[in-house]
Amino acid sequence: MSLFFPAHDIALGYGVRHYTPAPQICRLQDDLAWLQQIWNDPAVQHDAMPLPWGWNWDTREFLVRSMHVGRENLPTDAQLSALRELSNRRTSIALLNTLGFSGQMPEYLDSAEKLSAFVASEDAVGHNFVLKSPWSSSGRGLIRSAVTARDVMMRQASAVIKGMGGIVGERWFDKEQDFAMLFRVGHSRVHFLGYSLFDNAENCTYRCGYLLSNQQIEEKIRVAGLPVLAERLRCALDDIFRPFFGLSWQVGYIGVDMMRLAPSAMNPDLSVHPCVELNLRCTMGVVARLWSDLHLKDGQQGRFEISPMDATGHFHAQFVVD
Repeated sequence: MSLFFPAHDIALGYGVRHYTPAPQICRLQDDLAWLQQIWNDPAVQHDAMPLPWGWNWDTREFLVRSMHVGRENLPTDAQLSALRELSNRRTSIALLNTLGFSGQMPEYLDSAEKLSAFVASEDAVGHNFVLKSPWSSSGRGLIRSAVTARDVMMRQASAVIKGMGGIVGERWFDKEQDFAMLFRVGHSRVHFLGYSLFDNAENCTYRCGYLLSNQQIEEKIRVAGLPVLAERLRCALDDIFRPFFGLSWQVGYIGVDMMRLAPSAMNPDLSVHPCVELNLRCTMGVVARLWSDLHLKDGQQGRFEISPMDATGHFHAQFVVD
């Protein structure tokens, strides 16, 4: 294990004290472990204690055993449990409510009856939708109505409800561009870092991030009022994470995934989805943002690329400046 722990969200979903990732995820973790040097670069991480990819029981034990950090300087069991609950997609729904989202709100479905009612309602009006596990990442735990037979969908979703306590049902939005707002939860407040602009593969895994300044990303996204939305979101996150201020450790980096939406007759005034999900951990977008801020010169741009597993069974990541 290392400070880069890509199985973080999966481990939270299982809710266990120790989680061993699948071999392919272990290989990804080993091959890209060097990325932790970026978010722990002294130029951006001024605390003596290094930050993990995300806080869970495994990363806490890694810091104790391998980096000899005293337990008194690390999250307690109660604090880890609280962070796990905040990582649940219910927090994303709460943020949408706070932001006054004008689109169709997601629903948290915690019973077979609610699941059946949601599916029947969406099917009745012919809307595509997606069911999302409370904890998931990189496309795992997503069940799309457009590609999944209803009997298979109900069986898979019912298993998620039984194992994790619920599942989120959400209207499918046609997007034009993925992007995210990035924050750092510090000792006394939440700080806005900027944006990430990225492309996902068909299976929703991160494929490529763009190395750009925040101003360049704003110009490419072409959504009015992004700075205002960023401050409203930062204030909402301040309220959520207030119980974690003033501690000897920091929650660290988080990302809020968003989408610029395609024009739609169903939502003609909706140009952006302001909280597709809250990633309560470091993200590849944070890595690209920090690297860009540290290394790009005025006018430069490039790409942060992560390749699929190659013929030798390894993953690769590179920063390419044009």
